[in-house]
Amino acid sequence: MNRKNLLRAATLSLALALSSAGAPAHASKCEAGTIFNPLTKVRWTCIFPITIGGVRVGSFDKLDKELDAQSASKPLCACRKGATFWFGVKVSFWSPNRMIDVVTEPGCMMALGADLLPTGGKLQGSQSSIADGTNSQKMFAQMHYYISPVWKMLDMFTDLPCIEDDGFDVAMITEVLPTWQSGTLGAIIQPEGILFGNPAAGLACMADSAAAAVGKVLDPLFWCMGSWGATYPIAGDIHFGDSVEAWAGLAARGTFMMGRLGALTISSADGCSFKAQPIWTKSRYKLQIMEPVKGGKCVNIGRPGALWSSGKHAPGKDNAQFMSFEKVICCAGVSTP
Repeated sequence: MNRKNLLRAATLSLALALSSAGAPAHASKCEAGTIFNPLTKVRWTCIFPITIGGVRVGSFDKLDKELDAQSASKPLCACRKGATFWFGVKVSFWSPNRMIDVVTEPGCMMALGADLLPTGGKLQGSQSSIADGTNSQKMFAQMHYYISPVWKMLDMFTDLPCIEDDGFDVAMITEVLPTWQSGTLGAIIQPEGILFGNPAAGLACMADSAAAAVGKVLDPLFWCMGSWGATYPIAGDIHFGDSVEAWAGLAARGTFMMGRLGALTISSADGCSFKAQPIWTKSRYKLQIMEPVKGGKCVNIGRPGALWSSGKHAPGKDNAQFMSFEKVICCAGVSTP
């Protein structure tokens, strides 16, 4: 069993153990309407722009162009896998293949419409003010990460070699991770985070925030999430001025964490295979908020909430759900005998 499958199996086993320990005695705060339906919840315009043979089609939005820097620029490609060799046309597009819950209600599996844990306790989410004169707040929430290959679920484009074969799965729930509950414990497990907690690293994130505001992503600054904060410590605490922005920050941090756990892959630049991503490439991801209010478009990692979060926090709704779109580069062709 490879590392990704082992991680999924362990997560699912722990989730089942928690759910069987006792049914929650309170009314579930997970609304039935949050159950994932790809036809109605996914913002399908986010798959654009599509590049076929070096020609971009489907979107001419300036922000899309900035974020689409890693599109397939060369028209032709050639791949080899074992004894199989094929020529083809390079294709790139944005694929909706991961789903992320950010919940203040522990055990609230929004995609499943299920509530696994009783409310309250140390796993409960919270919001608190910070007495530092900045009017900022701190949020704590849990994160659930799902394998959700939408194209396979809809039985579309399954003949493309860059479309994943995995089925729908719960890959991670942070309720079972002690490191997510404590930033201090997280720093012990991920000691490199101490290096990025110094003022110089923080100043570098100002440049990332400015770039994110115009749709650009600075991949070398992997510890920065633009206006959403920092990837370290890898825990459920985040400082915020905008709750929607904080949800997005925790969703992005969850993606980064999956890479540090060895469970994140992206398609290679030649379009022939997948490669491991222990450190994420931020420009290969964009997020669409699905709950509590469906977003009108996708946003790059770190985009300031003032530019997109208005009207996305419905009163009394403190759980959020995101679809993560990944830039896929594919060599679509015919194999030779």
